[in-house]
Order: sequence, then C-alpha cells, then structure tokens
Amino acid sequence: MLRRKYELVLFDLDGVILDSRENMRKAWEAVMAEHDVSVPFESYFSEIGRAFAEILARLGLAHKATGIEATFRRESAAHLAATPFFDGIEAVLHDIAVSPIKTGIITSKDALRTQLALERLADAFDIVLSPRPDLRGKPAPDPLLYAMAKQNTDPSRTLYIGDMETDHEAAMRAGIDYAHVAWGYGTPAGPNHHLLNEPADIAELI
Repeated sequence: MLRRKYELVLFDLDGVILDSRENMRKAWEAVMAEHDVSVPFESYFSEIGRAFAEILARLGLAHKATGIEATFRRESAAHLAATPFFDGIEAVLHDIAVSPIKTGIITSKDALRTQLALERLADAFDIVLSPRPDLRGKPAPDPLLYAMAKQNTDPSRTLYIGDMETDHEAAMRAGIDYAHVAWGYGTPAGPNHHLLNEPADIAELI
C-alpha cells in the first residue's frame, strides 16, 4: 500500500524509465558518419539531460545543429521499439497509476520520441513535458514549476525522480524534493537528495 507523502511524482525519462544509452549511441554514430563529426559519443553522453540544441552548442556543433538533430532523431526513433525499460519500473509505475498520486514526465527528449516511448507503457501520466519554446530546459526549474501549476500541486507535496546533475539542480531550483536513481547515467551534485537503489524503492519513498 502506497503512502501519500507526495501528491505529484514527476519522472525524468532517459536513465530513469527508459534504458536508452545504446539507442543514443546508435543515433550518435549515425551523426558522426553523416555530418563529419569527430566528437565521440562519450562527450555527447556526458551532456545528456540538457536540451539537444544546448548540448550541440556546448560541443561546438551549433553550426551543424539542424542536420545533426534531424539525423539523431531519425535514427533514435527507428530503434525505440527495441529500447528497453529498466527492470521493475513498469510495475512501480502501474502501482502509482492506480493510487491517488498524480504522475508526470519531465524530459529533454523531443515530443515525438517521448510519445513513441511512452505509448509502450500501459499506464498514462497526468502530464508529459518535452522541450518547448516558452519554457527554459533543465537545469532551469521552468518545466517542474509549470507541471506543478498545471496539476495544482504545492512544491512541498511534489517529488522529482532523475539521474543527472541537471535533474538535481532543476529540482533544487524549483524547491521540491529530489530522488536520484542509482541505475541511471549520472550522479547528483550535492547531498540534498534521496537515493533509490532499485525501482521498488520508489514505492517506499512516496
């Protein structure tokens, strides 16, 4: 039985629900081949969690952004059906979905690929936010603040679950609790967070 410590639980997608590292690797390899890019995948991967355009700018590839983004999205979408969810996460999401707790997705993945990934889950989320022009992307708190406003939920009753430093910073700037998943791709900066070692820990926390 889930306790109702939180009224709204927001999740990052990649590295928390979707195990997409190999998907991203394949997409970046296509970028390297098609656009004469020598930046290795590891350099790209170290920046994930930010908006794609910002990542390219930080990698010195802003001048090729349009073509690179088109290639990356195409190749990533082509392999999404074979991209797995982390073991145990679907059961946890189902348990939350049948409780009074509201849920949402706050991701830096574009809307089309987010939809393709989430349509494979049986349970719907109350709000799904991909990058949009009227909201700054993580680590800015804008998407989290917007989600709370749309769901009429106070920061004191909201939790964000992520796996990257950008997730942690966004939660801190939004004034909400943050939980970091140990199965993800990054480490949080600073001590102010809960640590989740496996998906089952989510139920205990909320």
